[in-house]
Amino acid sequence: MRNALLIHPTGQSMEDEEPEVDLAELYQKHPAEIKAIMTSIVSYIVLSNVIGWFWDVGTQCGFWGDEGGCQGVVWATLAYVSFVVVALSPGIWGVFSLATKGFTHVDKSKRDEVAWVAIFGLGGGAIWATMWLYCLPMTWGLLPWGPWDTNWWKLFVFLSGLIWVGVGPMLGAIVDIKKRFKGFAEIEKQAEEFEVNFAEKLKLSVANPTEQQSVENQDQAQIIQPQFTSILGDMNIHEKYKK
Repeated sequence: MRNALLIHPTGQSMEDEEPEVDLAELYQKHPAEIKAIMTSIVSYIVLSNVIGWFWDVGTQCGFWGDEGGCQGVVWATLAYVSFVVVALSPGIWGVFSLATKGFTHVDKSKRDEVAWVAIFGLGGGAIWATMWLYCLPMTWGLLPWGPWDTNWWKLFVFLSGLIWVGVGPMLGAIVDIKKRFKGFAEIEKQAEEFEVNFAEKLKLSVANPTEQQSVENQDQAQIIQPQFTSILGDMNIHEKYKK
């Protein structure tokens, strides 16, 4: 009966489920990142209540409607998005800093670069996209879209240039971040394989100590040892493995 109660409706045992995240422990291990994320959440809530009318005023004409006269107030939308991006920047840093901390064999400066790419690429890309896909088209008379039968030609303007100009920086940042994570995973895999192989060879050398090597082997070891030490340094292996 007890075992039956431990079975999840999906068929998995409750004991096999992943443990819940301990927020207190997470904060204790990563206080800077958690503070940054919480700061962004609170800042966004405050901004939404204080200057949320920027968004309402800037988008009052809509995207598909046929109402004109929003060429001036539409820029309030860009101001709102800019304020939101600034407020969310600490949180973006915190999220990507947490995401890259698992790559312990990657240099910290390389991991920090991902967070900055996310802030400027995703955050800045959102501001850029708002300007090129909404504010400028509204100013130029391309938006609101209006009746399809007389405004179908606008589709080619967006597809031939505006969309790519608007979303280009954000897409570039996403691709760059994806490549960086892929590279980090490869470095981590190689480092872990090296550590496992090194530990196994170390155990074998302790269990089966070799006798005095020949002069030829000793000369060869003197050549290999500096190279091996250099590899350890380049791969940023923990001190315990260097020793």
